[in-house]
Amino acid sequence: MTEATAPEVCLSSVDGRLLALFEAAQRWIYEQGLVLVEIESILGQAGRLLDLYQDRVTAENLPPSLRTPYELMAWTRPVRAKDDTTGLEHYAHWFARWLVVCLPGNKDLQDAVSCAILIRAQSRAQRFVY
Repeated sequence: MTEATAPEVCLSSVDGRLLALFEAAQRWIYEQGLVLVEIESILGQAGRLLDLYQDRVTAENLPPSLRTPYELMAWTRPVRAKDDTTGLEHYAHWFARWLVVCLPGNKDLQDAVSCAILIRAQSRAQRFVY
């Protein structure tokens, strides 16, 4: 998905679930202290990892109270590999797992959400460039 195709998913046309996804992703990015170059790397890697987790990671057995996008963020956290020195690979796997659980079986929407998050991060970063 490119920036040119991203307008299909804009905040004015999404339902409450997608809005909760955007808010959870933004909160996660903030809590992890990620900067733009890291966000770009994580989202790029996560996009390539989505197929790895399709139909393998699900939230079916979780109680409904743990199914909000933000709560699923903690549940989908994978174990960090010892050779992942920067942590970016860990974050990419984490984000891919989270997208698959939140939007099961919908690769196009998973890609669209990643693209919209990236565009939002880039636009916020541009405000701080002097």
